[in-house]
Amino acid sequence: MRRIGLVAALAALNLAGCATAQETPPALATPYDAVDPFIGTAGKGHTFPGAVAPFGMVQLSPDTDYKPFRQSYDWAAGYRYDDPTILGFSHTHFSGTGHSDLGDVLITPISGEVKWDAGDPAQPGSGYRSRYNKASEVAEPGYYAVSLTDSGVRAELTAGVRVGLHRYSFPRSQPARILLDFRPSIYDYPGKVLWSRIRVHPDGTVTGFRETRGWAPGRQLYFAMRFSKPLVGYQLQDRETDAPYRGFRQPGRDMTDRAQVQGRQLEAAFDFGSITGPLLVKVAVSSVDEAGAIRNLESEGGTFDFDGVRAESRGAWTEALGAVDIEAPEEMRTSLYTALYHALIAPSVHGDADGRWRGPDNAVHQSDFTVHSTFSLWDTFRAEHPLLTLVQPDSRNADMVNSLIAAQQVSPYGILPVWSFAGQETWTMIGYHAVPVIADAYLKGVKGIDGEAALNAMT
Repeated sequence: MRRIGLVAALAALNLAGCATAQETPPALATPYDAVDPFIGTAGKGHTFPGAVAPFGMVQLSPDTDYKPFRQSYDWAAGYRYDDPTILGFSHTHFSGTGHSDLGDVLITPISGEVKWDAGDPAQPGSGYRSRYNKASEVAEPGYYAVSLTDSGVRAELTAGVRVGLHRYSFPRSQPARILLDFRPSIYDYPGKVLWSRIRVHPDGTVTGFRETRGWAPGRQLYFAMRFSKPLVGYQLQDRETDAPYRGFRQPGRDMTDRAQVQGRQLEAAFDFGSITGPLLVKVAVSSVDEAGAIRNLESEGGTFDFDGVRAESRGAWTEALGAVDIEAPEEMRTSLYTALYHALIAPSVHGDADGRWRGPDNAVHQSDFTVHSTFSLWDTFRAEHPLLTLVQPDSRNADMVNSLIAAQQVSPYGILPVWSFAGQETWTMIGYHAVPVIADAYLKGVKGIDGEAALNAMT
C-alpha cells in the first residue's frame, strides 16, 4: 500500500483570490472526520449510515422500512434518510448496489409492552417501529447513534470485522426488552424464508439460522448473540398462521431442546426487567454454522467493551482513509473521503475466524487466507479494484484475488464469480469481469497470488 497525495489545484487558485497573505487557512478535518456516512442515503444512492469496519462481515445499520418487493428499490440499503420511523437494527447490508437482499437479524429495543408487528409508520404506537429524533442522529465510520422517541431509548452501534455491538440506554423505571424479528428482510416477499430456527442456550447465548431464496438462492445465515445483562424471561414464537403441516410436538430432551423454535415466521422477545446502566448486545454472523457464529463472536474479545470496539474501528478507518492525502476545500474533501469510505466497505469478509467458509457449491471449505465475497464485479472491475491495489496492502488484495480463485475451484460450473455474495452466485449482469481483476493485481506485482492457479482459474 502506498500513500497517495492529491492537490485540487483549481480550487486552490480560486481560494487564493479570496484570502490575504496574512490570513492563516483553517485547519482541515482529518480524513476520518471528513467522511459523512449520510451521503447517498437519500435519492437512489442506496447507502446505509450504520456501523461497519473496513470490509467488515457485519454491516450494522438502522432499517427504516421493508417495502413489498416491487416497491423496494429505494430501500435497497434498508434506510431512507427522510423516513420518519426506524424498525430496528439489522446486521447485513449492501452499499450502493442496484439490486438488494440481506437485512438479517433485525433487533429493536423496547421499553414497554412487546408489540410483535412493525405497525404503520403513519400511526405511532401501532407496532414496534419507533419515531426518532432526526437531530439526534450521529454517523461516523464505525459508529452510529440515534434517540428513539417512542421507546425513549438511546441506541448506539459499533462494529468489528465479524461482530456488531449495540449499546441501549433505557428510560429509568421502564423494563428493558429486546425484540428479534427473524421474518423480514430487504427486498422481501412472501415465502422468501425457507426455514429458520432460534435457540436459547443455558448460558443465555442466543443462536439461530435462516435460509432464504432471495437474490442468492439458498443463502444460509447463522448468528450468535449475547447480552451484558442476565435474562429474566423470554418468548419464542412462530407467527406463521397458514403452515400446511407442523408435525407432532414432542417433549424436549434437555433445556436446549425446549428453548428453541423452528419455522418460517419466527420472532423472539428477551426480557431483562429493570436494569441499571445500558444494555449491550453483541452479535456475530456466519455462513457456516451456529458454532462458527459463536467463534466469530468470541474472536474479537469476550467482553462487552463498546468503547474499545469503537476505538479499534476508528483506528482501522483512520489508517485506511489515510492512504489518500488531498489538499482541497472541505466540501471537496468530504466528497472524496466519503467516496473512499464507501469503496472500502466491499468486497466484504466472508470467511469465519477459523478459516471456514461456504462456497458456491453450498459446501463448507477451509482456507488459510481471509475469504471475501460481495463481488459486484460488473460495477467494480474498472475503478474500485484498481484503486484498491493502490490504497490497500498486498495482503488485502491477495485475499480478494485468492477468494475469486477459490470460488472458481469449487464452483459447480467451474467459473469465476460473476456477481456473488455470501459465497453464492446471483448470475447478475453480463461479462466475466473477475478476469481483469485478477490480471491487474498479478501484473502489478501484488504478492501472495499463485500465478499458475490464477491462470488456470481464468482459462
